[in-house]
Amino acid sequence: MKFNSIITNIKIGSVITLLLLFLVFLAFLRYSHNEYLKEISHSYGVIQSHLETNKLNKNEAIEYIEALNFEFVHKPKPILDAPNHKFGGKGFEIIERDENLYLHIQTPYFRVLFKDLSTYEKSYYGHILFGVLFIIFIFMYLWIMRALAPLKTLKIEMHKFANGDLNINTRSDKKDEIAELANEFDNAVKKISLLINSRQLFLRTIMHELKTPIAKGRIVSELIDDEKQKSRIITIFEKLNHLIDDFAKVEQIVSNNYKPNIYKHNVDNILENSIEMLMLESKENIRIDKKADMSLDVDSELISLAIKNLIDNALKYSTNAKVGIVINEDKIDFISEGKALEKPLEEYYKPFHNDTQSKNHGMGLGLYIVHSILKMHKMKLEYKRQGEYNIFSLVYFH
Repeated sequence: MKFNSIITNIKIGSVITLLLLFLVFLAFLRYSHNEYLKEISHSYGVIQSHLETNKLNKNEAIEYIEALNFEFVHKPKPILDAPNHKFGGKGFEIIERDENLYLHIQTPYFRVLFKDLSTYEKSYYGHILFGVLFIIFIFMYLWIMRALAPLKTLKIEMHKFANGDLNINTRSDKKDEIAELANEFDNAVKKISLLINSRQLFLRTIMHELKTPIAKGRIVSELIDDEKQKSRIITIFEKLNHLIDDFAKVEQIVSNNYKPNIYKHNVDNILENSIEMLMLESKENIRIDKKADMSLDVDSELISLAIKNLIDNALKYSTNAKVGIVINEDKIDFISEGKALEKPLEEYYKPFHNDTQSKNHGMGLGLYIVHSILKMHKMKLEYKRQGEYNIFSLVYFH
């Protein structure tokens, strides 16, 4: 049970209010009953006073009291000895038993017991009032819960939206504040959906248009006679082509439109694929220290892209253009010599975070891409500073 939920608090408050209302009703019933008995006690007190004032003997007392609609009890012992509700005043006692009232006269000379045959009217206004209040309370509770019911639907739709589902509809034809909120959220979703679709169309168009000159450049490069220059230019065009493919994949990831293909892969193969994606002229600046043999249940292409970005960042921002990769049982460390991070790691998860004054600056998307991919795989990235070295750790769970 969520105690910070509005609906839960309303339910708890309603139960408490209903309980208090019931307790007040019980107190009222007790008070009414005591007032009723107090009135009876006064009437019986008048009878006792008459007996005492006129000094009536037992027979006279019986005759007098029977005339007042009382029945003389010839065998009083069972009633007097039973555990009953007893109260009264000087010289008399009132006994309640089985919804009957008994008058027990006590004098220095005799004791007699009478059953009261009179019918006393009881007031049921308290019961009626409680019933009306109970019905009103239940009606108000149901009315409030019905008014708040759209909040649950709105929450479900917002959860779908947060998970990338833009095909939701929260529009309401009601006039209350919840309906206004739902309609405003629906308008916002429609605008965001339009912007995302426009962005996706723009990016896909740009990437498609770039593919054509790259392909032509790749073909023309085959005509170059100098094999060294030819190889270099072909590598450049292939790298551009791979970058466009990566951008397309990243665009799908951040738009929550990519469904990962999860299979078991060896870490060695993933690292090899990541290094190949960098298209480096030399791999001498990358040192791998394997301390454990491990396989991961991941999307190989996505994790390779994330690791490629971590290696690329380590090489780009290191002071000696070198990176050490250590494979442990539960994480992969990327170690490079260089300046410490100026901001908390989480700040670098934001897209386009880089300072454009930096000579080595990129678009500021490296760690943003890494974070998005790791979050999809329920992994995490950790950072620590050790001496002159920065250590980024890709932490995975068995």
